[in-house]
Amino acid sequence: MNGNDTEFRTIDFNKAKIVSTYKNLNRLISDNNDIISRLTRRLQTTLDTSDIIQMFAKELQTIVDYKQLTFSVDGQTIITIGERSGSHSCQYNLTIDDVNLGSIRFTRKKRFIEEELAIIERIASTLVFPLRNANLYQSALQSALRDDLTGFGNKRALDAGLHREAELSVRHKTPLSIIMLDVDHFKKINDSMGHLAGDKILKDLAATIKKSSRQSDLCFRYGGEEFLVILDDTDAVQAINIAERIRQSVEQYSYNYNGKIVPVTISLGAATFEENESLETFKDRADKALYKAKGQGRNIVISSELNVIDSHVQPVAQRV
Repeated sequence: MNGNDTEFRTIDFNKAKIVSTYKNLNRLISDNNDIISRLTRRLQTTLDTSDIIQMFAKELQTIVDYKQLTFSVDGQTIITIGERSGSHSCQYNLTIDDVNLGSIRFTRKKRFIEEELAIIERIASTLVFPLRNANLYQSALQSALRDDLTGFGNKRALDAGLHREAELSVRHKTPLSIIMLDVDHFKKINDSMGHLAGDKILKDLAATIKKSSRQSDLCFRYGGEEFLVILDDTDAVQAINIAERIRQSVEQYSYNYNGKIVPVTISLGAATFEENESLETFKDRADKALYKAKGQGRNIVISSELNVIDSHVQPVAQRV
């Protein structure tokens, strides 16, 4: 640590052998072994990263005085505890098996002495396995909710996401819309070119959908060649405009398999959530709009609420 600069220390818990050469530290650790054992037990009760860091911060504060703790992963601050006061800080990068678990940083007005840094390092050893377990749990959870082929959320994730967004829509009185879309004549692609070609096209299609959607839109693979996009704070007119943008992007994209260009179009149905409507009815209306689009020649957008007159989408009170 040098002046106002932050000192970066990496703790590799596979290699670290934490032995104190400070008499006062030996006394502190000896007197507070109950803190380490208590913290170790407490950290085993949760798989939530925020809870882990909160517990760690509270226990460490009883031994080392600091004003602010921040926990970051890959440069992004995840958790901040306390208010920054002063320019002196120290930071530890936590790793195990060459896996980055994150970084913890402490800030205060007074310089940290070596004895305090050694205490922090000793107590930080209790974080390693809880953080690794939390990461493994989150990875498993995300994997269970993700479609392996496209990277989109799967049907299970869709149910949870739609329920959450509907609750927010009702609470904040904001519009909520969905777009359901399906690849036109996808069976012909599978039959003529094989399922590997079909999978490649679905993967590329998902990337096109994501690129054409807004950052806040949530994309899911609903099943087979069918996808669903949740549009928060989006009314019926906005939804159909977004759907049309996706439709055009898919039509204009050159889907390639083994050097051969495969023409791909999609049909889309949009619906906007109505007060006191069930989520099943909501999805069903989008589904009916989608199949009306297929029945009217495919490669078009149909709204459950509106009728598109021209490319600028002028609404007409017509329900599917």
